[in-house]
Amino acid sequence: MKIQVLFSSLGNTPFCHVILHEDLFLHRSLSWLVSFFTEGRILTADVPFKFSALTRSCVVIPCSFQQQDMHLTRGIWSKKDGGVVYHNGQSYILDHFKDRTKILGDLHEGECSLEIDDVKPFDNGPFCFYAEKDNEKYRFNNSCAFLVMKASPEKPVMTQVPEEVSAGSTISVSCSVNHTCPSYPPVFSWSVTNLTSEVTDTMTTRGVWRRTSTITFMVSGGDGVKSLTCTAIFLRDKQQAGTVKINLYFCNLNFHRRSLWDRLSR
Repeated sequence: MKIQVLFSSLGNTPFCHVILHEDLFLHRSLSWLVSFFTEGRILTADVPFKFSALTRSCVVIPCSFQQQDMHLTRGIWSKKDGGVVYHNGQSYILDHFKDRTKILGDLHEGECSLEIDDVKPFDNGPFCFYAEKDNEKYRFNNSCAFLVMKASPEKPVMTQVPEEVSAGSTISVSCSVNHTCPSYPPVFSWSVTNLTSEVTDTMTTRGVWRRTSTITFMVSGGDGVKSLTCTAIFLRDKQQAGTVKINLYFCNLNFHRRSLWDRLSR
């Protein structure tokens, strides 16, 4: 395929002509992008420049803007070097991204976050946000994000347990892991049974979430060292585990048994 980009002017009005051969689909996609650079109004968005993504999982790139009662009718995400990643008209989207992307939130509320599902190792972008209102086009400063790929999830962080734990006592332990896929957060599996659990979610920085599982259980067994393992299971079964050691001791209570004569003689 051959692409030619020609710049010309008519009076004081600049024009950009894109001539494509052989690929009608790419022609539509690039023609749409060129129109933004020649016609679009420029606003400001809030998008992180660099963002982490776990391959095979999903990622939500945070995006917001001051909507100023503009009532935008369409949000679009594209690769910075060309090619539409999300558009409500499926025919504009690159085949590689079809059925894997969507905008979360309400454009009327200034929300434009992009969710990419089943992240591929080469889905690194940069990805940029644009918008339309009927025939008006809008570009945004600070609207592009570059994805840093991670092949494996982070290892869970577990709270410390007491140095020694007596068999039969009840203890609580927490296990936390960070992620960037709030639509499908990780779930936890523990190496003990008969427990009560509580799961909480906290945003640590914009777009980065910490999910914590806190369990309470009764420690069984006698003397010795035992391990407690927490496994965080991410979308499409990517897993990472953390382990703490529990030093158990058995409390043996000896009762002095006196004879009946001893008790009566006192």
